Amino acid sequence: MSQDEEEIIHSSTLEENIWVHGKPVANLPSSELSMSEERKSYIKKALEYDIIDIRTYAGYKGDLIIQVTTMDPAAVPALKALALDMGFETAATKDVLSVYKIYAISHLDTAYALKEED
Repeated sequence: MSQDEEEIIHSSTLEENIWVHGKPVANLPSSELSMSEERKSYIKKALEYDIIDIRTYAGYKGDLIIQVTTMDPAAVPALKALALDMGFETAATKDVLSVYKIYAISHLDTAYALKEED
């Protein structure tokens, strides 16, 4: 393999594995470690609700995120309460089409994070 071919492969691999502003969530890098039992348990329990989609990915500053999408407004408080009971931080959004996204967020202690000013 020529040096040019190696550079193309290396460049392509880097592009696939780094976060670039504007990429869809499905293309963000996921955690490289085994998924924790708490995260697996949350996903299993979330599947019992009327949901559209579940995605997991690594967020900014090393947060591990489970995103649950639903159109059922009754599922939102239940999914948030479930996440809180399991020790996750939570957030939720609603768009103009009444699509709700619930985020269960856990922090990965081994990830590098930027120092925050006081």
